[in-house]
Amino acid sequence: MLQGKLRRLMPVLLAGLMLSVGGGYAWTFTPSYSLYCLKQALETHDYQMFSQYVDVDSVLDHALDEFGNSDSGEEEKPRLKGFLGKLARKGFFKFLAGDAREVTKAGLSIAVEQAVKDRDRPLPRIPLLAVPAALWLGRSEGELVVFPVKLKKEQLVEVKMRRTSPEPWRVVEVTNLKALLPALQRKLAKPDGEQSDNP
Repeated sequence: MLQGKLRRLMPVLLAGLMLSVGGGYAWTFTPSYSLYCLKQALETHDYQMFSQYVDVDSVLDHALDEFGNSDSGEEEKPRLKGFLGKLARKGFFKFLAGDAREVTKAGLSIAVEQAVKDRDRPLPRIPLLAVPAALWLGRSEGELVVFPVKLKKEQLVEVKMRRTSPEPWRVVEVTNLKALLPALQRKLAKPDGEQSDNP
């Protein structure tokens, strides 16, 4: 009797196992999986993995465009403070073109690599809920998939990903980076302050 029930149950269990394995494999080809890997890369300071899932050159291009096109009269957007704020108010980003832009991007690219690799510096964290949310909140814009990532204090950035086979989905643009910079500046400044407090 028990063997008969087990025999009938076996195909259901096998089908469930195959669906789970197949679903897990299919998930590895989604933007959600790339976001999960990017989260892991930031938490482990793994720049090689980070660069697999982020097109740093493209993100920096769009970031320089965003800073260059921002109007100083916009009240609703957070204003940059510190060194970047001074550069933005003087219109520095608007004049970045040609060779100057490439040199700036090269310098920023090195800074990003060093920041990701530096285990003593905390990096921005991707909320765990953003990973599954990318599956149902993502929307298509041509060849891009766009989804919001909610940060602390109700701040929102939009992540744009593109996939070119056989590459995985990669971040090519992050909008509203100004919302992320103040928190990043505080995080980068914190360890130095901690070190000075504890000689």
